[in-house]
Amino acid sequence: MRSAAERAGREIAGEITQPHVRPWSTVFRAQARGGAVFLKCCGGSQAHEPRLTALLARYRPGDVPALLARHPKEDWMLLADGGKKVRELFAGPDLLREWTRVLPRYAALQIAMLGMEREILATGTPDARLERLDGIVLQVLDDHSVTQRQGFDHVSADDERRIRAAVPRMRERATEVAALGIGATVDHDDLHDANVLVLRRRTVIFDWGDACLAHPFLSLTIALRFAARRAGVAVDHPLIRRLRDAYLEPFERFAPAAQLRNAAAIARRLGVVTRALAWYRTVTLSEGPPDLGHETFAGWLRELPRAFPPRVH
Repeated sequence: MRSAAERAGREIAGEITQPHVRPWSTVFRAQARGGAVFLKCCGGSQAHEPRLTALLARYRPGDVPALLARHPKEDWMLLADGGKKVRELFAGPDLLREWTRVLPRYAALQIAMLGMEREILATGTPDARLERLDGIVLQVLDDHSVTQRQGFDHVSADDERRIRAAVPRMRERATEVAALGIGATVDHDDLHDANVLVLRRRTVIFDWGDACLAHPFLSLTIALRFAARRAGVAVDHPLIRRLRDAYLEPFERFAPAAQLRNAAAIARRLGVVTRALAWYRTVTLSEGPPDLGHETFAGWLRELPRAFPPRVH
């Protein structure tokens, strides 16, 4: 960290601290010439993050923290200070107003990365394109060493039966979203108010460790859910629909607003698959727990039958 910072012209002046330690990554912080710097070391489940961040920095440098250095062999990267988290600066109506500013910029980033599937996959970013979602669910369910791990919230036999029954309907609805004609791009997949930073007039999105290659609208699963939680309203509240519309507006070059809203409603439910995939990767590649606090690996999977109930014949 010291040598990389020095080569970047950011010589470290103070002590190095370690404010973040998780099974999937750890972060070191130090005060340096020109501001704080952060070294992020990624575990197996997030090994793609430094390479993906470098790719985004190449094409959208104004939307991610400044990448000062990337280790040539390890999955480590040195970042400049991006500022304070949005949740530390805004609350209530002010936070929702900030989201109406952030979400269109995030949509513009996704649009700029359309057609770059090969480059995104080359970073090691997981492939969660629409046509692969059903296979992802079945692959995860087949791994009983994870889904039925005792001592944690796990997938019961009845859960598994209902989840498998929901897959054909989920596949149908994913086809409807694909028919819109918008391709796959980068999906942050954990876009909430702790992963957006503000420093003076510069706003950036960081922590791309859960990112995947997916339909852009799957990003709404977390973004709208967290915004609604912070506002203390339901996810279909008019205030949250306003955020959805702000996000969708840049995509109106591809389809009318009504079609975009219909696709977004489906995609927001499909996003539970990518969240389950992120947790599956954490468990299998970084030896993390199947659940953490209110969010559980099994909980995401159990949402599928509610989101895509099988047809009644």
